Amino acid sequence: MLEIIGYIGSILVAISLLMSNVFRLRVINLIGSLIFVFYGFALKAYAVAVANLFVVIVDAYYIHALKSKKDIFKFVKTSSQDTLLKYFLSYNGKDIISFFPRFTDVSLEKAECFLIMRNISAIGAFIFIKEGKEIRVILDYVMPDYRDLKNARCFYDSSQIASEFAGFEKIVAETDNKQHIKYLKLIGFEASDSNPMVFEKKI
Repeated sequence: MLEIIGYIGSILVAISLLMSNVFRLRVINLIGSLIFVFYGFALKAYAVAVANLFVVIVDAYYIHALKSKKDIFKFVKTSSQDTLLKYFLSYNGKDIISFFPRFTDVSLEKAECFLIMRNISAIGAFIFIKEGKEIRVILDYVMPDYRDLKNARCFYDSSQIASEFAGFEKIVAETDNKQHIKYLKLIGFEASDSNPMVFEKKI
């Protein structure tokens, strides 16, 4: 039984090192190290227990620091021809296509665009088309290191976006990507009754 617990701890620590998101890395690493603390004491391998207890303390400190950090968000309205936007989309092209396989440069022709700034970095892009009473999402993308939902919640709750979308009834996104669907549901989108690939959020 103790051997199984040791394997679980090892697997969690290994998984944590694969995380691109620093917060998730710290959380998973902390859990794995906690298991090793128990494992070390159970086997009377005190060096293992103490070393991992130190890791737990370090992880807990940084988790607290990350949760307490106050980020500054800015949503910069820009054109589809903006040089920074084009570079951002090109640099993250492969990851974007994995979530938005139908996204192409043609999608930008009639679209309006926001660059999502977090502190001083461009970390995401929100691209959309206004159709009738709907905001149709072409792209709602954030770089892997910043996928903690803070960006989305701040974006959708901001007075700037409320003003931009004033007079419209809903925001509509279309996807069959499971991760993207999970994200949409977490920020308040609901599946359409007429199409399971379409998700809507009332404004």
